[in-house]
Amino acid sequence: HYPHSTYLYSLLDRHGIIAWAEIPFVGPGGYADKGFVDIPAFRHNGKEQLKELIRQHYNHPSICFWGLFNELKEEGDNPVEYIKELHELAHREDPTRPTTAASNQEGDMNFITDVIAWNRYDGWYGATPASLATWLDKIHRENPQLKIAISEYGAGASLYHQQDSLRQSTPKSWWHPENWQTYYHIQNWRIISKRPYVWGSFVWNMFDFGAAHRMEGDRPGINDKGLVTYDRRTRKDAFFFYKANWNPEPMLHICGKRNNRRTKKEIEVWIFANGKEVTLYVNDEKPQTVKTDEWNTATFNISLMPGVNRLKAQTYINGKMLEDECVWTQE
Repeated sequence: HYPHSTYLYSLLDRHGIIAWAEIPFVGPGGYADKGFVDIPAFRHNGKEQLKELIRQHYNHPSICFWGLFNELKEEGDNPVEYIKELHELAHREDPTRPTTAASNQEGDMNFITDVIAWNRYDGWYGATPASLATWLDKIHRENPQLKIAISEYGAGASLYHQQDSLRQSTPKSWWHPENWQTYYHIQNWRIISKRPYVWGSFVWNMFDFGAAHRMEGDRPGINDKGLVTYDRRTRKDAFFFYKANWNPEPMLHICGKRNNRRTKKEIEVWIFANGKEVTLYVNDEKPQTVKTDEWNTATFNISLMPGVNRLKAQTYINGKMLEDECVWTQE
């Protein structure tokens, strides 16, 4: 949502991470402000920022797109004509890179940039993850020439909020259970990865971050959609889903370890692994072995006995055994 430092872009160059560099032309985003004020000073300022962004960072190979706006609205001062001016300016400054934008609205502003993306939170801000599939297919069917992506998708989660059942969260509440975030990301990535006409997708967000107006989750002032906690120390379960799918490094992870005091006897266990199959041991019972699906997830249905239950998962990758384990108490 704003230009980053030269140092950061240099790190992205070095590590081969594709960057979308954007001017800070941002809509309300939960606040009462407008995104566009149609006065000469505003127009001039935005164009100068776009020129400086391109001229300062033109030679960074990691930058593949120039972003022109985020979550604007056409109500009030309509930004459409100004976005067209920014688009033309970007191509005069750099004919080699496409322009893009992140939208969360319908309207003419979605048909200006070379490629377009939407911020979608199906299954978090209402609806269900399945509605993302319906929406994507509808947009593509009605506009087959439009190059579309998902510029944001995510769900909040607190390490301290654990539940046995899978129930959808209420975003503005003080209850953001971790297992719903995990489920959300599994379902959303399944939908996105099956649609080759989607040119890209961006998880929102890697880390929990400060957001002054938020009164939700486990404390005020925090957006907890991160895959990792605010202090960068603890990876949430959803982090390991992407690690299993996007990183070739051998890994195995039992979900729900933090939910170590269980009230239900019958439990569905999700295990992420990039091995072909996973074996799960529960106490002294006969182990179950399940093949991982195409999203590197193995699902087990187990029964807990009253008191302490010990779970141990194993998988073999390239001849090497990996193990993960946890202890749950059934109360």
